[in-house]
Order: sequence, then C-alpha cells, then structure tokens
Amino acid sequence: MATSLTSIGICWAFLSLVAALLCCSGFYLPFWIQGRLLGKVDAYFSSFRRCNYPRVTSQGVVEIVHECGRYSRFWDIPSPWWQASTVLVGLGSALSLLVAVTALAACCISYVIHTATARVAGCIQLTAAVLVCGGGAVYPVGWDNREVRDCCGNASHVYKLGNCQLSWSVYLLGISVFLLIICFGLSFCSSRVTPGSFRI
Repeated sequence: MATSLTSIGICWAFLSLVAALLCCSGFYLPFWIQGRLLGKVDAYFSSFRRCNYPRVTSQGVVEIVHECGRYSRFWDIPSPWWQASTVLVGLGSALSLLVAVTALAACCISYVIHTATARVAGCIQLTAAVLVCGGGAVYPVGWDNREVRDCCGNASHVYKLGNCQLSWSVYLLGISVFLLIICFGLSFCSSRVTPGSFRI
C-alpha cells in the first residue's frame, strides 16, 4: 500500500474517520434531549429534527405524530438559537468529514498528505471541534421555546431542562469533539513527507 503517512498518521486517519462518523451521527439523529409529550409519549429533539411531536389536524384536533422528521423549513425551527446550533454543528460535521475522507485517501495514495497539509488538516479538525462545541453551547439557550416546554414543563428555561434529560446523541457529539482534539495533536506527526520532497 503506497502511503506517505507514518504509523501515527494511519492512526490519525482511522480516528479521523471515527470522529467524523460520530459527529455526523450525533448531528443528524434527533436524540439530543428527551421528554414526555402529554405525559404519554417519549419525545426527542435535536437542533433541526424531532421525534413524536403534536400536530393540529384540519378539524382542530391535536394528534401525536409517531415518527422522526426534520422541520419543513429552516425558519420553522422553533428557536433562532437552534438555527444557529444547526449551522455551527452542521459545519463542524462537514469539516470533520472532509478531513476524514482526505486522510483515508492518504492511506492508499502517496503524497496526498505531507507535513504542512497534515497540520492544516489538524487545524481544520480543531476548528470543527470548536464549531461543534459552539453549537452545543448555544443550543440550551433555546430551551425556553414552546415545543420544549410542552415536553419538559414550564420549568424549562435557558440552560434548564425542567423534566427532560439529555439523550445519547449529545454524548456522541461529546466523544467526537474529544477525538477531534486528539486528531489535532496526532496530525503534527502523521506524515513522513515534507513539501520540498515531492518528485515529478
């Protein structure tokens, strides 16, 4: 297998893939917080998706939709803080995936990554971690919206979940941030090729 990565670089590529998959999964799956809707059904929310939510029928009757889905439009997301969280975590996930694909390509193809580009890739991973943390930090500011209060009670407020609890997608994002920071450190030792050593 032709590669310019060191053994640490191979580890970096593998961890980059794991971090990107965890980050993208944590972003897409709507299991950030869990509550009870009308005291009967478990409801879940992320920044742009939800599971088991109320809908008013054409006859004016409130029914519970037992499915997961995203909001119809970006502007339908019930809080501007959740909109900001969607953009930040989504951008961080995309950056982590871009670096992971590049790192995997470097495992099979020589001169895809050299020392300078590996450091740039590591800095991009650190940026992705910061973006995901930023998105995670602004998400609780939107916990005072009506949909959360319907599930978590009127005690829910900014950074206060009321009767709800954090769910497992948040932990996926936390692990991905931890791995991205480790990848940032590993990227400095990941390539044995310097920019001046390329041969045409």
